[in-house]
Amino acid sequence: MRNSSKYIIGALLVIVGILTISGNIGIFSLSWLMNLTWPMMFIAISFFFFLGYMSKGPSGAGLLVPAGIMFTLGVTFLLGEVFSYHLVWPAFIASPAVGLLLLYLFGDRSPGLLVPVGILFTIAGTCFFSELLNLWGVLWPGFIIAPAVGLFLLYIAGNRESGLLIPIFILTGIAVVFFSIGTFGYFGRYFKYIAGGVLILAGVSTILKKPSSNRYDDQNHY
Repeated sequence: MRNSSKYIIGALLVIVGILTISGNIGIFSLSWLMNLTWPMMFIAISFFFFLGYMSKGPSGAGLLVPAGIMFTLGVTFLLGEVFSYHLVWPAFIASPAVGLLLLYLFGDRSPGLLVPVGILFTIAGTCFFSELLNLWGVLWPGFIIAPAVGLFLLYIAGNRESGLLIPIFILTGIAVVFFSIGTFGYFGRYFKYIAGGVLILAGVSTILKKPSSNRYDDQNHY
């Protein structure tokens, strides 16, 4: 027992020493290694939940919710530490939706679960594309249409109750109106440049346009 302990302790000391020397000579820093390590804890915890579900079977489907959340958080933190949180942070919003979607797919397929799934995924997608394209002023109506997406998924997966279509159409219509206003407002600032370009092209085409044959015949007649 003592012999095995000394080997373990010795190996740990060697690893720590190598990491310390590597950090001092600039190969990689210990802080950088830690930044990559702690997100893996979320992923590791999610695997335990997945294993719990696999051991219990369908009766343990509820474990898929924290499993999906922790896995999504771990991957998001890992990507954020390696690259940047600039575009990956909307995944934090989508993480509960991942867990609920897994519960729906591998659980009792309750249609009500799809309402928050649709809402959260739509909000996350709106944030992602708004951040990617820097069009928050145009794409923000996606927050209005998010409940409509959730209700539409409920309508599709449920009993197709016609009453659900009323709020779906109302929310979608409001979102389309605000989206149209935002789009016209965004591109309206470039209208003067577009109009000027059109006038320039019209003037150049007028100058370069060949005279018609009838006009040429009239000039020869005189």
